[in-house]
Amino acid sequence: MNKRVAVLGFCMMLCSTSVYSRNRTRIDERGPRLSDAELLGCLDPGLPGMQKIIASRDAGETVRALSVLVDFVRARREPADFGQRAARNPRANTAGARKILAHQFTSVGIEHTFGADIDWGFNPTTTPDSKYARDHEWTWQLNRHGAWVTLARAYQATGDERFAKEFDAQFTDWAKDCPVPVETANQRPYSKWRTIEAGIRMSWTWPSVVTIFRKSPSVRDETVLSLVKSMVEHGRYLRRHPTTGNWLTMEMNGLYHAGALLPFVKESAGWRDFAASRLLAELDTQVYPDGAQIELTPGYHNVALRSFLGPVDTAAAYGHPLPDGYLNKLERMFAYNLWVMRPDRDAPRWNDSWHVDVPSVVSKGFALLPHRKDFQWMATDGKKGEKPDHTSHLFPYAGQVVMRSGWERDALFLGFEAGPFGYGHQHEDKLGVVLFAYGRDLLVEGGSYAYDASKWRRYVLSSYAHNVVLVDGQGQARRGLPRRQYVSDTPLDLAFRSNDRYDYARGVYDQGFGSRENRPARHTREVLFAKRERLFLVRDTLTSLDGKPHSYEALYHLDAAEVDVDNAKGTVETRDAAAANLRIVPFCTQSLTTRIVKGQETPVVQGWMPRGHGIRGVRPIPTVVYECRSARPVTFLVALQPLRNKEDRVTEVFCEADKVRITFAGGRDLELTLPPN
Repeated sequence: MNKRVAVLGFCMMLCSTSVYSRNRTRIDERGPRLSDAELLGCLDPGLPGMQKIIASRDAGETVRALSVLVDFVRARREPADFGQRAARNPRANTAGARKILAHQFTSVGIEHTFGADIDWGFNPTTTPDSKYARDHEWTWQLNRHGAWVTLARAYQATGDERFAKEFDAQFTDWAKDCPVPVETANQRPYSKWRTIEAGIRMSWTWPSVVTIFRKSPSVRDETVLSLVKSMVEHGRYLRRHPTTGNWLTMEMNGLYHAGALLPFVKESAGWRDFAASRLLAELDTQVYPDGAQIELTPGYHNVALRSFLGPVDTAAAYGHPLPDGYLNKLERMFAYNLWVMRPDRDAPRWNDSWHVDVPSVVSKGFALLPHRKDFQWMATDGKKGEKPDHTSHLFPYAGQVVMRSGWERDALFLGFEAGPFGYGHQHEDKLGVVLFAYGRDLLVEGGSYAYDASKWRRYVLSSYAHNVVLVDGQGQARRGLPRRQYVSDTPLDLAFRSNDRYDYARGVYDQGFGSRENRPARHTREVLFAKRERLFLVRDTLTSLDGKPHSYEALYHLDAAEVDVDNAKGTVETRDAAAANLRIVPFCTQSLTTRIVKGQETPVVQGWMPRGHGIRGVRPIPTVVYECRSARPVTFLVALQPLRNKEDRVTEVFCEADKVRITFAGGRDLELTLPPN
């Protein structure tokens, strides 16, 4: 018996000693749960290179079989890149890797330094002295193991074995302290095995980590075996416990990658087939015919799209077929990004969304679908391909409407949400509008905030952070029903018209305010884009459903430092000498009051803007509140006029029935007829 085999056998004997971990977990409950015999038993005898291993196994030479398996795993050459290119990368985050050597981790933007012992179930936001609101994502995202990717890339760039030794120690610790759950999935707080994390580990972090570190002499043979065992456990866990929504796409992407990276395991082909067929089905289940993913959040739309794309590159690299029609079904998801895109090539920050690099996304779409010349046009900034054949766009299932003046970067853009609540990441924002013009945000909403238990998180989810109407001081209340009830099965009854003269859309909110059961009023909102005049009209009709008087507050959130207000007329104009501005001119059939709220925390949080998705911190912004009270139907109209130079400003608007008159400072009047309700 050679020295290496003897050492491996001695390490296996040590693992049978009965001790307790710091978490009082018995050694027989620690991971990986897969035994040596079970690992050898799941190998595929039909794969080249397995015969010698299986012969040793069948001869009872378990230690030798394991040793040969380690050699096989180390020597494999993956056809997919997975970040393991041999060229040195001077941009590798070696400073970040050195922090990880010191057990200094950052998760969801919060840094914590462990001592010699890393507690993978720890959460610094739940300690009594924490300065942060409770955020269970800290533990969950720590266990996605992005830190190990940083170590791997630093090792790849420098060849410094300290990074490999640290990975060996951390993985060994994690694998022992975090055994795979038995029987049911653990989706609870502090879990190291939420199915989303298991999917992300297999599709994003571990492929790079394994392919880079497995050849290091500092990564021990027993660590390589534990990696393989844990990957098998990940595959079985993901196969047993699929969920729904964007989580499912990440789970199946992870399962597919496990099947690709472990071809020597008998179950691997079944994992790939199951994952690919399930993803194919989900391209219909959770992607509307109009291309929108059912959570109605552009950021998570692209999380799902990336997960759907994961098997495409991997299958091509390994020579595995994908189901018929898979690529064709992806086309509408790419097209959604194109049609929803703002002039700055980003996507609206609807619901829990964030920055989306649309040209980069549609560039991938064109590579896969070369007949889409409009994708090529967007990916090349108009240098090649064909300009999209229309500007404004309706998503009839998602209930989202985009009105735009053109495809130029200084174009005018309004987004209108008039659809269902969404399958996940929902905000109480039906009938909300956002406005981007002349290269900047003019009318904004709360966007997203860290998924914690803070008042800021509650604020961005609420109607108070959106450009909607409150009734009796209460926001919309749709939350609490089974999620499938928030999905459209047929196109919505949503009015939309678009021609060279104008765009028009109409939606209705008649659900609860304050609670689902409290339905005091119906809100109908109409939006019209007068293209030649380059201004937008928003008309709200509020109808009492119980015959009683109600207070109505229309909110408009402005991304500006300062505003000018004419309290007598209610006219508001942002004041920024260096950028575009927005002028708001109101009309109401009832007595109207105007106030500006900025940076308010009581009696309700109002007038704030988060600094970015998942990032803690807010900044105050002026929020216009137009309020009236009536038992009779109220018609409330505002003109939204983007200003860039010395445009002829709107001074007055008037509405009677479907007739609108707009007066400009130069004395000109414009009359428009809105389509009938």
